Amino acid sequence: MTPAGAGFGRLATFVLLTFLLLTPSLLSSQTLDQVGERAQGMGGAFVAVADDASAIYWNPAGLANLPGFDAQMSLSGLGQGAGSAGAPDPTHTGLLAVAMPAFGAGYYRVQTAVSSAGDRKNGGSGEVRVSELATGNFGVSLLQTIVNTVVIGTTLRLVNASGTTAFDLDAGATASVGDFRMAFTARNLRQGLDAVRQVRAGVALAPRSRPEGVYGPFSVAFDADLTRTPAPDGDRRQAALGSEQWWAKGTVGTRLGVHWSTINDLEPAISGGVSLKLPRSVFFEGHVTKGRKARDSGWGVGTRLTF
Repeated sequence: MTPAGAGFGRLATFVLLTFLLLTPSLLSSQTLDQVGERAQGMGGAFVAVADDASAIYWNPAGLANLPGFDAQMSLSGLGQGAGSAGAPDPTHTGLLAVAMPAFGAGYYRVQTAVSSAGDRKNGGSGEVRVSELATGNFGVSLLQTIVNTVVIGTTLRLVNASGTTAFDLDAGATASVGDFRMAFTARNLRQGLDAVRQVRAGVALAPRSRPEGVYGPFSVAFDADLTRTPAPDGDRRQAALGSEQWWAKGTVGTRLGVHWSTINDLEPAISGGVSLKLPRSVFFEGHVTKGRKARDSGWGVGTRLTF
């Protein structure tokens, strides 16, 4: 990389870190699909696909599927009812992560549903009171191979929100049979800062054959939440279906996905994404998501170094 390119990379990293640390903590979604350009472009159907540095968030067991070294930086914007009176401004999430087949580490900022401390039941009504916190998470992921086709991964996280810091733990498992993958991930197992636990399962068909693409030639995946995530506007539980394709010997990647609610109204949202390979194994990536409600619409951009 030229000195100018290295300087630009350092400047971009500094700007993104500063932006994430200063972003207001007003977000409206506590579902899993908040970071990772590939994941969001596929509508959030990524638990079984996860084979890049964003696996530290999506499913730490997916690090076993990395083709090599991967580093990525991304920023996503989420709408909150822009244009309606008194609505908060759009807000942001982001990810900085590095990973290799047996180890991953990174920082991400996402929205987390938090149960009220103390009296968890709202006046005896049986309803759990929840609030919304934008949390900064620094995580380290490690793997344990059970047998050749089954891997378990864990991510130990240091979580900070509103001046309070706690430890939390995520875990995931991936089993492979040929090109098929089955996966399971659980977040907030220690419920640090009273974070609500989230569990999701996924299946994917993900053949890998270079030079069709580092992550190609294609992936098709389905995910489903196994738990409800309470929110001030009602419980949320999602399912997602997505695909990824690589073209021109891995220089262009395209994605399409949809996620919807499996309780109450369907509230479907459609996503699309693209990756463009630049010189020196660098990728530029982006996605857009459009739903009926502004909270389910958003965008994202990112860069990746993979070799």
